[in-house]
Amino acid sequence: MKNITPAMAVMSVGAMAAAADGRWSKREIERLRMMAYLQPLFRDVRSVDAFIADRATDLRALGAPDLLETCREALTPRLRETAYAWAVELVQADGSVAVEEHDFLQTLAATFSIPGALARKIQAVSAIRRRVA
Repeated sequence: MKNITPAMAVMSVGAMAAAADGRWSKREIERLRMMAYLQPLFRDVRSVDAFIADRATDLRALGAPDLLETCREALTPRLRETAYAWAVELVQADGSVAVEEHDFLQTLAATFSIPGALARKIQAVSAIRRRVA
């Protein structure tokens, strides 16, 4: 699976983030679906649910390390930042970040060459967006 589109790569990163703690929470799946509807990158996707399911199948077939490298190759540096931001949103979707999710974000940042300062800013913005009254 070498030739994947940027949309497939970003969604694959989302799938990896959702699965990082060993389970897909309902909130993570809903967040992934909502983000796909809002992101212009997915405007040509016919079925968001099928697209998400296909990326989960890719993850099971290839494993996270190989899929992550395929995604890195498919994305420009700017879209790697977008994918990282998606991953942060997803691991924070259920209200807590498990150790495995934290480790995934660190691996993702290193693989995608996201500088530490930028990674922390993305994490902070995501946390700010989740605040309640």
